Amino acid sequence: MAGTWPWPKGRYCWGAWEEDSGPEILGDAAFGEDGGSRSGEETAPTRERPVGSCELTIAGGHKRAFGTEVPADQRVTVEYGPVPEAAKTRLSRLQSDYLRADMAALPDGLPGTVGGGGGLVVLPKSCDTRDGRPTVVTMEASGTLSDGSGAGADLGGTSEVAVLLVAAANRGMEAAGCAPDEPLRADSPVYDQPSESKRHFAASEDLCGIRGLRLDEEKVEESTGAVTRDLHTCSLSGERGHASYLNLAMVAQPRLAAMFDGIVGERPVARGWRGTGSVRGTHAIVRADCAGRPATFLMDSSTDLGHLATFSNAVADRLGCAPIAPEGAAR
Repeated sequence: MAGTWPWPKGRYCWGAWEEDSGPEILGDAAFGEDGGSRSGEETAPTRERPVGSCELTIAGGHKRAFGTEVPADQRVTVEYGPVPEAAKTRLSRLQSDYLRADMAALPDGLPGTVGGGGGLVVLPKSCDTRDGRPTVVTMEASGTLSDGSGAGADLGGTSEVAVLLVAAANRGMEAAGCAPDEPLRADSPVYDQPSESKRHFAASEDLCGIRGLRLDEEKVEESTGAVTRDLHTCSLSGERGHASYLNLAMVAQPRLAAMFDGIVGERPVARGWRGTGSVRGTHAIVRADCAGRPATFLMDSSTDLGHLATFSNAVADRLGCAPIAPEGAAR
């Protein structure tokens, strides 16, 4: 009974997360040495309106590198809803935020990505909108110190982030009335952690292990993420990630690739390219058959199709299929 001992444990994010249930962010460790508090706000999805959000806020402490602890807030935000309808928004939101090289593939074959500060999972087809757009659940975390500066968020590790994300997705689907017979599960650890970034202090070639991939920039940070048959990512940025120079991704996992259905275009992205594609501002997308199934190639933060050609042809060769771009397109 509420109000009697023991006090009932707090539940958050549509009831998906319970205090002290395992993930570090839900236990006392999230508060720091001096204690803290936890609160939540939420709007659950429904059958009539299958969109929703929840926010978990933790007021506690953050330990600096030299050992002292300062007051800090952590905020975890989860959103449930369809991928954006507008093509440019969809490319910017989904690729730029969730197909970066610092994101790993979700475990156990789940269609999505996960990192230390959040992730994305694409829900089953039963949750698609009437116009065919997939519904996704995203999670993002951030931290703010008492002086207003950013501190990042500590969710306890990538595998714990996957558990939190999938729990929220399952509860959201139940509320929206589209849950599958068996809930989604993320039982396995996240093994394919992205490699540490490498710094280059002069213009370099063969970035991200892609022969001929070059940037005429000094002080480039290079990060290679997942390299599988379902997902391949590469990110190039300025020193300490202050400027995004180039993000490249190949997606062949069917539900993950479905996020980009309807915006690929009906013609080749340029003369001689296989498949179909489109360019919107600093975003480009190409889809072509590769080793018997569709593969989607994405680029953002660049208007140079030569970068996409170099990446796409290298990945196509790794997968054992014909080049995507014609000879000479990759400069």
